[in-house]
Amino acid sequence: MIENKHTITSKQIREQNLQLVRRALHKEQICTASMLKDMTGLSVVTLNKLLSFLIASGEVLEGEKSLLQNGNGRPATTYRFNEMNKLILILSIYTRSGNKYVGYSVHNLFGECLERREELIGEDTIQTNELKIGMERFTFKYPKIAAIGVSMPSDDVGGRVGSAIRHDSQSKRLSSHLEKHFNIPVFFETDINAASLGLYKRCKNQEYVSGIVLVPGKIPTCGFCYNGSVLRGKDGMAGEIRYFPMYNQIGVLPQERMQADDLALRTIRAVMCVLNPGYVAIYTETLKPGITERLKKQLATPAEEALLPKIEVCDNLREDTVSGMISLCLQKLDEH
Repeated sequence: MIENKHTITSKQIREQNLQLVRRALHKEQICTASMLKDMTGLSVVTLNKLLSFLIASGEVLEGEKSLLQNGNGRPATTYRFNEMNKLILILSIYTRSGNKYVGYSVHNLFGECLERREELIGEDTIQTNELKIGMERFTFKYPKIAAIGVSMPSDDVGGRVGSAIRHDSQSKRLSSHLEKHFNIPVFFETDINAASLGLYKRCKNQEYVSGIVLVPGKIPTCGFCYNGSVLRGKDGMAGEIRYFPMYNQIGVLPQERMQADDLALRTIRAVMCVLNPGYVAIYTETLKPGITERLKKQLATPAEEALLPKIEVCDNLREDTVSGMISLCLQKLDEH
């Protein structure tokens, strides 16, 4: 008899059922067993066993009797997701007014911020030891931190940190080193990739979104998110729009205002026509206002007009980045 190598074990089934209950409670925050039964399709007997395990592990808290009636006409016990059972630490590197900062923020499992702090980075090149010291300080203060995510601009990508973002063999060594030191998942991501996920979360009813950083004098970057998943290419890299031919190997948006505006419009058109996202956020602080109207005037054919996405011009790259990093940290926790 040939053994089926893909047979699901009872342990795997139990873990899948636990994940069903965790996700249902995370979404609803407070549930009765009857509500969980409807949401998960699991039997009451199975749910009682799973809830007992989750209560013992601290993931779920047993609450008071609900005013909602159960099948017997009696108040039902409520179960509350414990958002403080595990915490998340986000490090975001960014530049403001010519200075480079690292922002630290600690979040619970609902994404609510417990503490936020920013510190000036003295050197031009980011040192992994500098980040490690900051991580140590926060993990000591918050022992329940269970995942660490680090985001940074694409133009800071280089050396060991750059390899970590590219998810190549060197990345595995760096992540492995930090994970062994802290005994929790640690990962790196570019800010625009994380921001595209944060953008997707705040854009309702948009299946495919794209975030583009267009700042004169800076490297343009682009991220894509489809149906809640960040799209990446080979080795984890994607959106390297600085290599579009119209950048002529310079790789940055010009400082001169008219040149920057012209190249920004051509970049948006290229992203539109190649990828056709439904929603695009242009992260910028210094481009000329009215870029959407000027873009519409350049569309020469009905086909290109049909590709025109909804366009938002904003300067909240950091907020979208942190939001996306929280989601990526939650995914890491699910995997572990």
